[in-house]
Amino acid sequence: MTAERFRAWVSTVLIVGAIVSATLVAIGFLTGLVVGWNGSLVGAAPARTDPTDFSGVLAGIGALRPIAIAQAGLLVLVATPVSRVAVSLVAFLVERDRLYAAITAAVLGLLLFSLLVVR
Repeated sequence: MTAERFRAWVSTVLIVGAIVSATLVAIGFLTGLVVGWNGSLVGAAPARTDPTDFSGVLAGIGALRPIAIAQAGLLVLVATPVSRVAVSLVAFLVERDRLYAAITAAVLGLLLFSLLVVR
């Protein structure tokens, strides 16, 4: 794999992640102006969720709640650098560069541990 191709993979992940995140957050805020932050675009009963509680994001997206759409955008924003590290790991494995693959795997493990376990 060439250096240009590696950079293209990484930049694509970062660009797509930033665009998807910004789009979801913008849609969430704009629809929040229409139906209210805890409202629903499909007429579901208003939810009383805390903006910092991300446990109901999937259910909220199913009900087209603006807060859940914006929260999904924030989750995509957090996942973007993690995805970049995962893409780098795959690229190093394709190149058969064991040292950088091991370092990148350790970094990915620490990132996932800090996101999923540490509170």
